[in-house]
Formats: sequence, C-alpha cells, structure tokens
Amino acid sequence: MNNTRNRLTNRRRSNGSQHRMQGLLEVKVRSELLHRQRNHAILVWACKITLALAIVTGGVVGVRTVVNRMFLKNPDYNLAAVEITDDGAALSRDVIIDTAKLTLGDNIFKVSLSKAREAIMTLPQVERVELQRALPNRITIDIVERRPVAWLADAKTDDPSTSDKSFLIDSKGVLFKPKRQLPEYLRLPAIYGADVEGHLPGDTVSAPEVCAALELVQKNSDSNRFRLQSVDLSKGYCLIATDARRAKLTFGLDDIGRQLERLGAVLDYAAAQGKEIRTVNLMVEKNIPALLVDPAAPAEPEAPVAEELPPAKPAPAKAASPAPSAKPSAKPSAKSSESKSTPDKSTSRAVRKKFVDATASSTVKRAEPVVRRAEPVVRRAEPVIRRAEAVKP
Repeated sequence: MNNTRNRLTNRRRSNGSQHRMQGLLEVKVRSELLHRQRNHAILVWACKITLALAIVTGGVVGVRTVVNRMFLKNPDYNLAAVEITDDGAALSRDVIIDTAKLTLGDNIFKVSLSKAREAIMTLPQVERVELQRALPNRITIDIVERRPVAWLADAKTDDPSTSDKSFLIDSKGVLFKPKRQLPEYLRLPAIYGADVEGHLPGDTVSAPEVCAALELVQKNSDSNRFRLQSVDLSKGYCLIATDARRAKLTFGLDDIGRQLERLGAVLDYAAAQGKEIRTVNLMVEKNIPALLVDPAAPAEPEAPVAEELPPAKPAPAKAASPAPSAKPSAKPSAKSSESKSTPDKSTSRAVRKKFVDATASSTVKRAEPVVRRAEPVVRRAEPVIRRAEAVKP
C-alpha cells in the first residue's frame, strides 16, 4: 500500500513538471510566431508606403515634365504683345509697362497678374485696372484713370499748372501729379487756401471746406450756369468763388445745391435787368445781398481793360467831346441807350415773382421738419383741450 501510494505520488509530480515544461515551450513558440508576424506586417506596410511615394513622385515628375514641355518652356506661349486700353491720356504706354514689370519674351504663365495689378494701382492716376491673359501670347490691360475736377494749389501760386506744390484732385478728393500736361488741365478751376504741405500723390483730402469746394465744382459743371475760375477757402467758414468775369460769389459749406438754386434765381433776375453780378452772398436765404453792374463796366480795377470792355464804346465819347454840339446830342443818346437796356415791366415782374417763389419754397422746405416734430405734441394736447372745453360752464 505504501509503495503503491509513493508510486502514484511520484507519477503526479512527474506529470506536473512535464506540464510546466510543455507550457514554457508553447509560450516560446507563440512569442516567436508573433514576432515573425509583426515583422512581416511592418515590411508589408513599408513596401506599400514606398510604392505609393514612388507613384506620387513619378506622377509629379511626369506632370511637371509635361507642363514644362507643353506650356512653361513652349515658345508659343512667350509674351509677344501687351494690349492696353486706357480711357485717359495722362499715362503713357511705357510708364504702364515699366510699372507692371512686363517683359516681352517671358513665358505668359510665369507672369503674376496679381503683382502686376498691385504695381499699376500704386500710380495715383489709376482708379481701376484689370489684367487678363489672352492665349497664346498676349496680356490685356484695361485702365480707368481718375478724372481731375480742379487744382489744389498754394495761395501764393498764380498758375497752378506751373507750380510744383500744386496737385490735381478728383471728385473723391484723391491727389495726384500730372505725368504730362494736357490742354484740359489748363481750364480746370483752382482751389486756394487749403493746406497742401505734407501731402503726397495718392493721399485723400477729407477737410470739410475742400469737400464743399469739390461739391461746388461738380454741381456747377453739371448745371454750367457760370464759369468757375477759382475757389478761396482761406476764411474757413465759407467759399468765395470767382468766375471768368471776376465776380465774387460767397457760398456756405453746407447745402451747395440749394445755394446754386438761389444763384440761378439771382442770375435770371440780373439777366432780366440787363445787368451782371459783381458780388453776391448766397449764404443768406432771404433778401440775398447782391451787387449788379452794367455789363460794360470793368470787372475789377486790376483787370485788363482790353479783356473786359468793348473797345468801340469809349472811342466815340472822346472824339465827340471837343464839338459844341456833342453836349445836347449826348442826352438823347443816353436816353435811347437806357430805353434799349430797360426791360419790359411784365418780364421784370415775372422774374421778381420767380425769385420770390424760389425763396418762399426754400423757406417752406426748411419749416417742414419743425412742423413734423410739432404734430405729435399737438395730437397729445388735443384730449386735454377737449376736457378743458367740457369743464367750462
């Protein structure tokens, strides 16, 4: 019994050690298998990535080769012409091409249109520009230039077109220098009294008096009632405009359109009276102060007589002065000339009525906002008035 028990015990011990040895062997076999499988998977992924990179690199190189051969290095696409459409005459073709840095013979696809556009826009004379490629070998440039409406000049400058301190200014207040003098620049009005020191071409002037002067120039060019020659801003609170006859017209900074309407009424009245305006203050809305003179009178003492007076009228008066019979004959001639220059009474009344109506309409327009603001107050007071009337005995 004891021997049998010992035998069984030894057998169990041997079986346990055998099982442990088998477990160790199986673990080693599995770890080696997993290691081989992992290495195989890494190798497969590396091959796939290498193949993908090779395909992408080959595709890029192939596409680049095709693009270079067909487009970038193809002489058919070398720049042969630059077509410029310019609505003005201030900029020359050479200035535009040099500013855009365009060179004939360069490949058209290597030209950066955005950089060329930015370079052209640095010219103060340019308001808008568009560039396009016209295959196979042309570039088109469409330029819209700024239209100057006046000169912005120093107060000491008599002729702005010959002064280095003067600028051309457009309706938006942008300053620029003329690349070349054009005949229409000589006919532009001059704006004096503004600060021109420290300004550079391309700057925008936003001073209220300058904006008012530009509005006056623009609206007068639309109506063309009088030929504006210069605008003085030295007083700051008003504009003193001078026309070709050296007449002084004073405008306020606000409501230029309404003041031009009043000027139209004064011009109509002066034309009906056979007179011309020497001075007028259009800042006044009622009873406008104006000085009307005979058209034959000189505009100003310093103005040349040959420009303002007809040369034939003074000569007969001097020649007739020695003759004794000239004195009695002078009175009838004066009366006859006065009767010729005197307008019809009905025409004068019609012009006066038109002038009064224009003044009255402007007064009514100014009173309309006050009436609108008073209407709610009147509505709120109506119930109180009714209750007060009901309480009365």
